[in-house]
Amino acid sequence: MPRSAEDRPEIRPKGTANIALLGQFCEMPRDTVFTVEYSVRSARQAVHDLTGRCDPPPPVVREYLEPATLIQAARTLLGG
Repeated sequence: MPRSAEDRPEIRPKGTANIALLGQFCEMPRDTVFTVEYSVRSARQAVHDLTGRCDPPPPVVREYLEPATLIQAARTLLGG
């Protein structure tokens, strides 16, 4: 379903000091909401934002845009 950036709040909404939202209830750029990884990544980001005691989650990698990945996918689909 189409959605806009304002559909969900940020992990740590602007103006807050001690609250963070997790899982499907927050917005993370370049990520897919319905995965378990999304929930884990949002939790890691929340802990990092609120306490600074852990590293932020690594950036989301879009490997399907890499030429080597596309070539491998085509080979797999064509049976070769």
